Amino acid sequence: MPVTACALAALFLVAACGSSGSFPGEAPGEPAGQGGAATQNGDAAVPDAPATQNGAGAQNAAPPAGGGGAAYVLSAPPVAAGYRQGQPPADLIQKVDSDAQLYAKRLGVTGTPVHGYYDDRAQGAWIFYSGVTGSGFDPDRLHDALNQPPATRNDGAGDRISTNAVDTDPGPHGGRAICNTVLVQNAMLTTAVTTCSWFTATTAAGVSLIIKGDGTSTKVGFTAADVAPVMRAIRADVEHPR
Repeated sequence: MPVTACALAALFLVAACGSSGSFPGEAPGEPAGQGGAATQNGDAAVPDAPATQNGAGAQNAAPPAGGGGAAYVLSAPPVAAGYRQGQPPADLIQKVDSDAQLYAKRLGVTGTPVHGYYDDRAQGAWIFYSGVTGSGFDPDRLHDALNQPPATRNDGAGDRISTNAVDTDPGPHGGRAICNTVLVQNAMLTTAVTTCSWFTATTAAGVSLIIKGDGTSTKVGFTAADVAPVMRAIRADVEHPR
């Protein structure tokens, strides 16, 4: 599988190859709806997803004010943003779910966990979505916990690991959103793993795209510009007013 163990360990809480929010499944299927419109860079297709206000993915512009606004609750419908739920390999689920639990624990968010595994057949990737519905969350604090300056280190095993965080538009529901990317480079492979997370006063969730590694994709990873529009499209279907 073209995602290194270090990159997987950094899926949700991106810190120098550290770790990182929790999930049902349905039979794999094609994305529902009328197919996807590609993002500006042509990398990430978002079936049936409405355009974001700025029409782009991750950005460095000043983020919207925190606070979360209305109270929301998370769900995991059989289809979100036109993607049907599927069943990733058990070992990948175990790894990602384990990191998601560390994510929630490290951020100090508790409540009702929810997760879904969505099948992006066009990109040859799994969309891992994980979140918690609770109360009293501070979107600004949670955002800042993941907001780290760019850093690069060598892990002593031949991997050069770069981490970066960038603010992104959270979408119409507001709150705060951020995308964290881990780039792992070695003599044979470069792999990018990105998680885009959003936070309101009652919800905390993240979305990652993971290459299936079954030969259906030629990609070696996804950037913040790829994942941010998918995150907003998924959010529109999994988060609802209380």
